[in-house]
Amino acid sequence: MQYNINLRALAAEAFGYAPLIRYELPEEPEKEGPSTELYGTPLPPDFEGTGLLGLPVFARVEFLAAAGWAQVVLNDPIVEISRDKLIVTTEIQGRDGSVKEFISNGDYAVTIKGVLASDPTDGRYARRYPTREVQALQAVINAKEAIPVTGRLFKLLGIRNLVIKGHSWPALPGFTNLQAYELRCLSDEPIELQTASLPALGFAFSPTT
Repeated sequence: MQYNINLRALAAEAFGYAPLIRYELPEEPEKEGPSTELYGTPLPPDFEGTGLLGLPVFARVEFLAAAGWAQVVLNDPIVEISRDKLIVTTEIQGRDGSVKEFISNGDYAVTIKGVLASDPTDGRYARRYPTREVQALQAVINAKEAIPVTGRLFKLLGIRNLVIKGHSWPALPGFTNLQAYELRCLSDEPIELQTASLPALGFAFSPTT
């Protein structure tokens, strides 16, 4: 028998976010397709959630497989993204305010918070601690390189790779089959090196005898 786990509500409660206020909308004609997700929670109209009224975005985050770890999909985590510009300010005598010099856009700071649960379709393992899910995510965390990532918000902002700077495994008192996680990441872009062709020197070496 399958049981329901509302990962969105659990993540919001685990990290101290206010509950989502819902409003009734007129009924729409039913559309073909799945109506519930893996854990039995009804799917919203937009499968990856929305960020209305300034609420955190619940999105599907996927760490793509690479050497050293397998593909990991995080369902309904809370994703927070921020970015500071690198600007140098210079004070000038006799001038109000400062002179600003734009250097570049800084890295995106990405925080991913959520809850791991065991696969509810996996028989007796369904109600146990999510050991395999924790191990899979820890393998990604242990990577010593940038990790390819995909997700709706990441695509919109042009974020393709993340470097996990820190992480934590918060406790969930009262639950033995769930594990909260928090990832603190920075965006990463590959460095493009340009090579310049050297001019011909105009002489050649002759072989020595």
